[in-house]
Amino acid sequence: MKIVTLVKQVADTYSERTLSDSDHTLDREGAEAVIDEINERAVEQALQL
Repeated sequence: MKIVTLVKQVADTYSERTLSDSDHTLDREGAEAVIDEINERAVEQALQL
């Protein structure tokens, strides 16, 4: 059986976040990237199968 699970990395909500000076969006270089909670559950379910 082959299972594919798509995941998305998001900025860690518990870390300090900063905005870029040029366009006032999230500075992704300075933010720690993690897998969000919903995607963590999807990966866990795929592993259990």
